[in-house]
This record gives sequence, C-alpha cells and structure tokens, in this order.
Amino acid sequence: MGRALLFVGLFLWLLNTLMIYSLYTLVDITATGQYRSSDRLQRNQQQNFDTILQTLGIKGNVYFDKKPNKVPAHIFGNDKIECWYFEWTMEISDLFEKNNDPIGELKELFEFVPFISDLTESVQFDPPIFKLGQNIIFDFKQ
Repeated sequence: MGRALLFVGLFLWLLNTLMIYSLYTLVDITATGQYRSSDRLQRNQQQNFDTILQTLGIKGNVYFDKKPNKVPAHIFGNDKIECWYFEWTMEISDLFEKNNDPIGELKELFEFVPFISDLTESVQFDPPIFKLGQNIIFDFKQ
C-alpha cells in the first residue's frame, strides 16, 4: 500500500510541474458526453471536442480536470461573442517545443484540421478547418 501511495504522489507531483497548455477557439467544442445520441447537435459538439483530444493525443497522453467552457472572445478582439476555453497538461514537459517556441509543434498540429461547423458558434467558417489566430489560439504557463 505504501508503495502505491508513493507512485501516486510522484505522479501528482509530476503533473504539477508540467506545463499547463490552453486553447481558445471560436469552434463549438462543448464536451457533452453524447457519443451515440439521437441529438445531432450534442453528438457533433462532442465530436469536435474529441477532435481536439485526438489531435493532442498524436503527441502523448492528455490530462484535464475541466471540460471546455465558454468565455468572452476578447482574445480574438471581439467582446460581443463567446469562445471556448480548454486547459490541459501532457505527460511530458516541453512536448510541443519547436524552434525555441514552447508551443511551436502544437500550432503546427492543428493547422488545417477539419471540424464540424454550424453548431452554436457565433462565427461562420469557410472552409471548416482550424486556422491559427483566426479561430484557434494556444497559450501555456509553467
């Protein structure tokens, strides 16, 4: 029992020392938990969130405590609409570093990834693909 607690403690310490990544997006990534629902909106919202997780998962395991939530879209220069905010960690620190940019690889991963549009977004997308700075922005903190 003592050994198991030691490993759990070590794991939690490692998570606390890792970078915390975040994204803001104008794309509806509401995590509904509806995978086979007859409610098409909720199923498509979940599929967009799954796209986020699967794209991140290309590099490693994703850990998060909170589902995406809506916040004012001031980061996109528009306080009149809302965007989705999501925060997570990865199992390895500096996993997305590229060319001295701590999130350089992260930015490249998402460029041109398709999503389902016309859900509850306030913005239209043509074509419905992630474009850095236009409908998705990344950040991090240590």
